[in-house]
Amino acid sequence: MHQATRDNQTTQAEVNVDGSSALTEGKRERQRERCQTDPVYAERKRERQRERYKTYLVYAKRQRELKRERQRERYQTDPAYAERERERKRKHKRELRKDPAYVERERKHKRERYQKDPAYAERQKERQRERQRERYQADPAYAERQRECKRARYQTDPAYVKRQRERERVRYQTDPAYAEHKKERKREYQRKLRKDPVYVEAQKIYMKTYKRIKRQTSNKEEAKEQAVIARARYLQSVNSDKNSGDLPLTSNLAKTTQNTDKNLDGTAPPLLISKINGE
Repeated sequence: MHQATRDNQTTQAEVNVDGSSALTEGKRERQRERCQTDPVYAERKRERQRERYKTYLVYAKRQRELKRERQRERYQTDPAYAERERERKRKHKRELRKDPAYVERERKHKRERYQKDPAYAERQKERQRERQRERYQADPAYAERQRECKRARYQTDPAYVKRQRERERVRYQTDPAYAEHKKERKREYQRKLRKDPVYVEAQKIYMKTYKRIKRQTSNKEEAKEQAVIARARYLQSVNSDKNSGDLPLTSNLAKTTQNTDKNLDGTAPPLLISKINGE
């Protein structure tokens, strides 16, 4: 008998909960409809909610959490809503970026977070690299501008060159995939260069000069320096012939080599020989 009484009480409590939920949902629905049809009522409701937000911190926190939860659910179930929200946020960001004070605050906030949160910093770097890779592939003009800017900075900013080399060295040692990628690129580049007669002849000049100076002085560093000078002079002669419109004949390569070997004193003129060095 007591067991039956408890079962009846439980059933009655469940009915009360279900009824209360139905009443609450019906009230919310009527409020939503009235907010859409009665602007005065909607404004009064918003004003009361703003006052309550300012007065009751616990209520404000609970409401924000509920709003976030509803937004997450709707993002997953309503693609049109998600796209509208993204577009609205992008537009709002564009408007905010017109304010110098906002831009400065954002930069300061990002700098602080970069320093305090390594995981965030790594995520941002990866996102930036991914966006750059996509734009490189999709926008040839942008890729060319970036390469030109990088070349100019290499020539005018020694500190930047040093930082880049150090970063490359560290990444080469710590990232096997990156190291393998660089090696493969270098091998591919070398295969292309070996099909160029000018490159092949320049390498012959380099090796011939290096061996001769090494036999004479037994100094590897001096031999390497003189070989680089000889190769640079040969390349300068080839470039000057190309600029004048007279391409060097293959039969004249031996003569150019002899002239280069005869004069190894002094310093080589400034030349862009990174292509031949494979750098």
